[in-house]
Amino acid sequence: MESQSLGLARTICQVKFCKKLTNINQQPVKECNPWKGINSWKFSKLSAEKERFVPAMHVFGDLVADVGNNNYIRDCQGRANYPPYGISFFPYPTGRFTNGRTVFDFVATYLGLPFAPPYLQPKANFTSGINFASGGSGLLDSTDAGQYSENLTGAALANLGNSIYGIITGANDILVYVTNNTLGNTTTPEEFITLPLAKYDEYIKKLYNYGARKFLVLNVLPVGCSPTERLLGIQTYHAECIEPLTKVIGEYNTAFNSFVTQLNENLTEGTIIKFNAYDLLTDMIENGEAYGFRDTTSACWGAGKFGTEINCGKTDPQILFCNDTSAYVFWDGPHGIQKVYSIFSEQIWSGNSSVIYPFNLSTLALGKTSLKSHEAQTLFEL
Repeated sequence: MESQSLGLARTICQVKFCKKLTNINQQPVKECNPWKGINSWKFSKLSAEKERFVPAMHVFGDLVADVGNNNYIRDCQGRANYPPYGISFFPYPTGRFTNGRTVFDFVATYLGLPFAPPYLQPKANFTSGINFASGGSGLLDSTDAGQYSENLTGAALANLGNSIYGIITGANDILVYVTNNTLGNTTTPEEFITLPLAKYDEYIKKLYNYGARKFLVLNVLPVGCSPTERLLGIQTYHAECIEPLTKVIGEYNTAFNSFVTQLNENLTEGTIIKFNAYDLLTDMIENGEAYGFRDTTSACWGAGKFGTEINCGKTDPQILFCNDTSAYVFWDGPHGIQKVYSIFSEQIWSGNSSVIYPFNLSTLALGKTSLKSHEAQTLFEL
């Protein structure tokens, strides 16, 4: 069957400038093979052995969902294909911007599916899903750089109506707006917010017209509270969340709620469930101990203020990161840690309407409300 172009993500490869990493206490850092002895594929094997509740899940979005597409984009330096990315689960760095699995990896396991491979990976098997996400991508041209087309192959097209479509996007558009003085001075937040939502509407309806019917969408995360943003605003905002960024994200997410409600009314044969990732992550940051976190403002991997003044290990085998990854909310300066995404996925699958609306993914995919608690614990032991 002939491929059909979807054109959802616009790719921007942001150059990341990395300083040579040294131990903050000037102590020698032990060289090691961080993946030695890790039995990391047991989770994927478990997924393959479970009953599949849907034929496939296709994923669109930014770095929260990227599983390696940026690895295949020429001259892109915004990559996560070097140690210690992936260390908590994979035997080598895959391109995921975290220490292990993404939220959609965990969701795939709940659905009984293998992890969807990156669209740009040569000779990948897309039968059970395709991941089109790209770190740095957004909805608008203002997120810059080129556009690449995504195609659903014949195997995927056969199951469009029964598959799940996972989407997280919009953060990079807001970052560009807040940091672009020209745009900020000529366009009010209210005016700006209509622009990415109009594009979002266009892309959702394009997927719907191809036959997609089941959507899982996430709102924009509180990126203004990441270690990177706290460090950037340390003088003005006294190490708190970046207020202008947080304000625009809050306004965007409020409009996003209405946007999803309207889509559900207009797309009569489709269903869109919305996960409130913003509020849940904010609660983790503000009430970390309730989730088992000890540090909710600093990065696990890095050094200096907020663990993010020095945080790149691409050119240095001496890598410094925390001993207990489960104690941190953030893996590096801008990116969440695997445990956060595990908690996300649990709530996506079986949470109540305060966090996943109008109902959870198990209701959409399986016609039941939750997995047995002991099942979930076995699946997501970290």
